[in-house]
Amino acid sequence: MTFIAENTFLWQKLAVQLSVNVTLDNAIQLLQQGVKILYIQFGLHTREENEHLLDMANQAIGTYALEMDLRKPAIGVACELSGRSCRLKYGRKWGPVEVTPGQRIYLTSDAKYEDKKSDSIIFVTNFEKLLTTLIPGDVLNINEMQLKVCKINGKYMQCCIINDSRSSLCMFYPYDQIENISTDKSTKLSNINAQECLLALKKGCRYIVIPDVENHTMIHAVDELLQFNLKGDQTIRTIARLVTSASDNPCIKHNIQHVAGCVTQDADVVRQCKELCKAVLFEVSDIDQLPKEEIFRHVDVFITKPEIIEALKFRLRELNQTAMSTLKPSVYPLQLEQGQRVLCQCIEYASNNCKANAVIFCTPKSLCEAEKLSRRSLPCPVLVTTEDEDALYYLLLRKYCFPVFVCGAKSNRQLIKYATIYGRKFGFLKPGNFIVSGFGEHLVQGLEMRYVPDDFIVGAQ
Repeated sequence: MTFIAENTFLWQKLAVQLSVNVTLDNAIQLLQQGVKILYIQFGLHTREENEHLLDMANQAIGTYALEMDLRKPAIGVACELSGRSCRLKYGRKWGPVEVTPGQRIYLTSDAKYEDKKSDSIIFVTNFEKLLTTLIPGDVLNINEMQLKVCKINGKYMQCCIINDSRSSLCMFYPYDQIENISTDKSTKLSNINAQECLLALKKGCRYIVIPDVENHTMIHAVDELLQFNLKGDQTIRTIARLVTSASDNPCIKHNIQHVAGCVTQDADVVRQCKELCKAVLFEVSDIDQLPKEEIFRHVDVFITKPEIIEALKFRLRELNQTAMSTLKPSVYPLQLEQGQRVLCQCIEYASNNCKANAVIFCTPKSLCEAEKLSRRSLPCPVLVTTEDEDALYYLLLRKYCFPVFVCGAKSNRQLIKYATIYGRKFGFLKPGNFIVSGFGEHLVQGLEMRYVPDDFIVGAQ
């Protein structure tokens, strides 16, 4: 491939975590940098902050669509529920709470302290159960600091700061998590999480991430709530955050079957996700945290922070290009099977053996066939034309697959043109690039090989 476009080797999707420090202009810039999913963690913000972030995300997507002349941008919003984690919560505007070793403070479930700042009393979310299970002498970890439980009285727990390896003065920040405790294992959906689901639904969120998944009952509870409140043809996909190793929890595989994908860093969970054709999302907060090759090649979406987005893109291009060099083209003529896999095999064979810069799908079977390709090793991105919004958001979770939204019935020639324009506009193709396009109608399936002309008028799809 002589002419390599900017995003030819950027096969995974990028999701970026939004915080209250991100402005509308920042969000638009992230979309211009190629981010496909705006990710909001409800547990790190107040309800008002979450509403603001959702409104800002939708406004950024709308503004970006106008700027890029897109009828329907292939961008989604994902919201992670608060779950049952225990977090410090007080007014963010008051800043951190300063503590020193030996100091005694109170942790409480009393909601009157939820929006207040006190140097001696801090509200903790989902704390009621812990007040009945912890005993004096137990040790809690918060932000690398240790707190020893001294006594418990009703809604209040007195603790002593006993350790800090960094300095004599340390800080507690709003939404810091108590890390070394067993959270509530109730299978019921809490009122807070139910309200968060409805807020996400109201604001047009397309993905809901369920943390602390211990069994499929919680997944069903979220699905039932969403189905009861969904309007029209709107679809929301659930994603599970799985921390526990599959070897430690035999129910993991059953949980994976009930979701569209998983946020995980566990190799066993990744393997089972791929066996069950589920998307894999991997969280990266530092460029040095990229997974090993056996996990990396299965990741569909990388979740990261705004400040490292460009560095991550550069590193992914490097790793993908290196992986492509290990692909061995077939030396024998392709033996095709009968049925739905014919087109898929044709495209894979042509793109590997002919070194195409991109694959274009424009067929009624696009969704199924493109998803099959996302589970294989390809040397290029796959541009999929679709007029189905549900298919668009489904493909956003898949490696290689980049949906191109089109309206109304179009001929194969028009669809290929629209996809080529999209590839030019968003850095997947350059003039002179080689593309393989697949089509299929009824029992007739086939492929075409084309060069991208240099006189294309890059306009709207």
